[in-house]
Amino acid sequence: MTASSLPIRSRAAIVGTGYTPIVRHAQRSLGTIAADAALAAIDDAGLSRTAIDGYVGTPWGPAGSSSQADGVGYVSAPYLASAIGLKELRFSVDIVGLPSTALEIAVDALSGGLCNYVLLMRAMFSGRSSPEPARERHRAAGPAQFTLPYGLSGGGANFALGLRRYMHEYGATREQLFAVVRAARRHANLNPNAYWYGRTLTLEDYLNARWIVEPLSLLDCDLPVTTAGALIVTTAERARDLRHRPAFVSGFAGTAPGRENVFEVSGVERSQVAVAQIYDGYSPFVWYWLEQLGFCGAGEAPAFSQNGRIELGGELPVNTAGGNLGEGHFQGFGHLREGAMQIMGRCGDRQVADARHCLVAAGQPTGSRSRHATMLSAE
Repeated sequence: MTASSLPIRSRAAIVGTGYTPIVRHAQRSLGTIAADAALAAIDDAGLSRTAIDGYVGTPWGPAGSSSQADGVGYVSAPYLASAIGLKELRFSVDIVGLPSTALEIAVDALSGGLCNYVLLMRAMFSGRSSPEPARERHRAAGPAQFTLPYGLSGGGANFALGLRRYMHEYGATREQLFAVVRAARRHANLNPNAYWYGRTLTLEDYLNARWIVEPLSLLDCDLPVTTAGALIVTTAERARDLRHRPAFVSGFAGTAPGRENVFEVSGVERSQVAVAQIYDGYSPFVWYWLEQLGFCGAGEAPAFSQNGRIELGGELPVNTAGGNLGEGHFQGFGHLREGAMQIMGRCGDRQVADARHCLVAAGQPTGSRSRHATMLSAE
């Protein structure tokens, strides 16, 4: 049996993690911050730089809007390889996309024998970066010509409309939505790296927050931050000989209707998922994802998320490091890293007992092709 024909769960695992403090505006270049995270991940896995022969980076997110210099607004593979002395790379690629997509590419590269140890990297500063030039706001083409003249631009406005419709159809309230934000903030207070670490939030604070676009307030939106994260991925065979208990990649799936889902691919039942890391660029995303993934039915997520059910100690803890709403906007890398740490059993006070399977949902749950689900499992 060739490596590429093995079940996904038999192929690869995450074996090391690296992270830097999450701040709004750093006093150092993004390149040096990224180097710190990469070196920390390599050391965490018990490896040397000479062992790293693969690299997958996500220097540009799927929704960037301005060009920046390498090492300032983004960090490319050539930049980082030079910065930390990676001289043995046999496979290297940068993508525009989600960290979970980068993980899938890393698994494929390992399965195909292109490399043995992959450094998976994401660095982000508190603005947006993209290989594309900034869009001109005084021009609109395609569907935007019917929305931009009325001020309907950006995620906040569009997602506010979706939330308003959802609230109308199912009777959901902002008091119920606070359960999502409260869980994120409580979990962030167990994560010293999180931007909101040490800062509590009450229902009164939440309901009195200023509007972005009603019914989304400032506290329903993630916060742009500067940080970097790195993961080391290797083959399942090599993973078993390293320092930490591996987090095996047991399944990938898109979430479009009619396609295979992550439960079918991984062979993991929903009832076996001990913890979930769900992309939360805006608070209602968690509701939409819970329904799309089948943890509850359409319109049932507001009730499902109440009474601590999605908090540590509840039936399905969600975003145990704080997610985007608690850690800061990191376009899903924090979710992936926390999922691996939960399976490794290394989350300290926020560790979920006997976490054998963790589901990571990345990207916008509605109106976008950029959404993806990953299952991480203990052996």
